[in-house]
Amino acid sequence: MFRFISNILRFYTITICLPIAQGAVGEKATFPDFNENAYIHGPKITANDLKGRVVFFEYWGINCPPCLAAMPHLQELQKKYGSQGFTVVASHCQLPSPKVKEYLQQQKITFPVYQFLRIPEAPCSGGLPYSVLIGANGKVVAAGFPSELYDKVEKEVRKVTDGTPILAELELKKYKALSKTLHSNASNIEAKITQLRQKEGDEEAAAICNAYDEWLSVEKTRIANLCETNPLQALNAITCLKKAVPSITEFDEQLAEFQQDPALKKLSEIRKKIDSLQKIKEKGRKLNPSSIKSLKQTLDKTQNLEKPYLRSMGSLLLQELESLSGE
Repeated sequence: MFRFISNILRFYTITICLPIAQGAVGEKATFPDFNENAYIHGPKITANDLKGRVVFFEYWGINCPPCLAAMPHLQELQKKYGSQGFTVVASHCQLPSPKVKEYLQQQKITFPVYQFLRIPEAPCSGGLPYSVLIGANGKVVAAGFPSELYDKVEKEVRKVTDGTPILAELELKKYKALSKTLHSNASNIEAKITQLRQKEGDEEAAAICNAYDEWLSVEKTRIANLCETNPLQALNAITCLKKAVPSITEFDEQLAEFQQDPALKKLSEIRKKIDSLQKIKEKGRKLNPSSIKSLKQTLDKTQNLEKPYLRSMGSLLLQELESLSGE
């Protein structure tokens, strides 16, 4: 009887997530150790895999109806933005159960799910479900009920694809104009930073250089990960980085390989066609079933490609296509 009561108390303690101070917005998030013993479902990942990516970290439970209601929405986010530097990571916070894996398989969830993981700077606060949105710079953007964060995802993803403001978190006075011009896809921002490094004793210049160095470190890690998982996005990211930081040479070999790869060129063409279909759908027009079928057949063949990153890219594009066609 005592053991039964103890288990019940443990269940509700975990389910309710007794109130803890919320992670402060702007605080650097520490990703957990994705231990093999905690793995439940989806792709196996490491903390390093999440560097430079936008992360939607979801605390949830199999016996929580609102959590189950949120799952399809999270899967849609994963399908829509998974190829654009975005990842959903779910942490199951109730007692382990075989029902969890069964449910995830039935729902065809494609993002990683682990047991009892937490972000120290943004623990579950209040009740389940509880979500934490982490920007590509590794900092907490927002936390709360899942639906409260959905509309913030696109904005964070666009920072990755369209350019990230490097000095957004600095309050500048002397160099205020730089906050608008120093963004990740600007032309030769390295030259401006070189000039600032020469200003000894200038605290504001030093702060700008530190922000730049931090951004560059995160960007390098992000691109290194993209080279293994999403070569199309890596190709664009490397090109943008070399425009912003001309002295960068560490990705030159990978860039040359991507540019000369005929299979990657084919995937690039498919990427453009899927983007065109997305625009057609956004205008409320019907998609041509034969066009979708033809693209699916081509993408199915990519699973036979020798290079892992090409197979991975083909899978991501196929997920987007299936999401687009409502399958």
